[in-house]
Amino acid sequence: MKYYYSIKEIIINKNKFLNKNLLIKGWIKFFRNNFFLEINDGSTIKNLQVVIKKEIFKKKLKKINIGNPIKIFGKLKLHKNNKDVEMLPLNIKLYGKIDKKFFDKSILQNKFHSLSKLRKQIYLRFRTKIFSSIMKIRHNLYIQIHNFFKKKHFYYINTPIISNNNAEGAGETFRVTTIDFENKKNNLNCKNDFFKCKVNLTVSGQLEAESAMLGLGKVYTFGPVFRAENSNTNKHLSEFLMVEPEIMFYKLKDIIKLSVKLIKYLIKKILKYCIEELKYLEYYHKKNNNKNGKNLIKLLKNIQKKKFIKISYNKVIKLLKSINNKIIFWGDDIGSKHEKILFEKIFKKELLPLIIYNYPKNIKPFYMKINKDNITTKSIDILFPYIGEIIGGSEREHSYKKLLKIIKKKNMNIKKIKWYLNIRKLGTIYHSGFGLGFDRLLQFITGMKNIRDVVPFPRLPGKI
Repeated sequence: MKYYYSIKEIIINKNKFLNKNLLIKGWIKFFRNNFFLEINDGSTIKNLQVVIKKEIFKKKLKKINIGNPIKIFGKLKLHKNNKDVEMLPLNIKLYGKIDKKFFDKSILQNKFHSLSKLRKQIYLRFRTKIFSSIMKIRHNLYIQIHNFFKKKHFYYINTPIISNNNAEGAGETFRVTTIDFENKKNNLNCKNDFFKCKVNLTVSGQLEAESAMLGLGKVYTFGPVFRAENSNTNKHLSEFLMVEPEIMFYKLKDIIKLSVKLIKYLIKKILKYCIEELKYLEYYHKKNNNKNGKNLIKLLKNIQKKKFIKISYNKVIKLLKSINNKIIFWGDDIGSKHEKILFEKIFKKELLPLIIYNYPKNIKPFYMKINKDNITTKSIDILFPYIGEIIGGSEREHSYKKLLKIIKKKNMNIKKIKWYLNIRKLGTIYHSGFGLGFDRLLQFITGMKNIRDVVPFPRLPGKI
């Protein structure tokens, strides 16, 4: 079998391949004027033009349809613009059949489709230029997260997806069971269930990561987490990816530095390795009048180079109340409407991430260390323009007595959390960590308005 080259290889090394016979394989993306083919094989968002001579391939032309898998052997020539290359085929082989009735209703046609329409044929989205661009960035972002932590000498660990604790204490979890609820004869007692107790899909791998940290020093977990929130917004999913590092001997200032370094590193690498995809996304956003992504590359470069804005929760409340005295009160969480005011009115000129620190203890989870004022925690949230919160972190309470007191005050089930308490008895030390929402970060990097458009198969309330 002849070796075939990817279209990316051919475009990058075009001078090497000029006037040579090559084999390519891919899909027909466009078919123009009955003799121009645009071929793509997934290796790049760019297509390779194939110019067909009608008199040679007359029978084949009748069978060609957009979406057809194809194999072409031919000579690579310089395009008349003296910049691009194109192929003159010597042999063509078509594979598969296209249902023309379905094709007319599909999203494979050569035109801009609304993102809501793309979501209706989610299994075909990968074949569109917009979605393949996002998926290539997603792949690179995933790889670079692992590269960052490897360079920092972190250990990657896998934490359970099935759990019987709720690290966030929200109670919005998906139950995991083997009990057949439709059979009324079944006893729904937990003793009859597989694990003999009530279990759920994890909302965070943090607690388990803390126990690993006490033996390995610097660890991170990177995997799926689940929230049973009935939130139909442009930044909520029922299943998403979280990056959660936990580090021994780290205080709040240290995780702020680490999280900022991580974000800047990731943006730098995406600008380096995915510039073609970013350019296409910027073009797409301009065409569709999406302000989030009109100046995408400039925005990313700005964030990669400049200092983030660091501000206390107290100061944020004062700034928000200066705009509208009744919009928020001390002790309230900072929600979407507040984030919008912060970025569109108060910090409009900077358009940089906000590091907000020292949140009230009453709106934060039990494991966060409380400040000496006894009302605020040693915690941070990092908010991004257009998206909102992407990172949340804190110093962890390492005192057994203090942690036990908090757990009792919050009326938590001590039996479920006993193992977590026990690690405070055996040589614990001050430590810190944070969680980064991978899909929200990707949403920001790609300039997409809706998080559903950056996930291969989004899981949402009422939809599966």
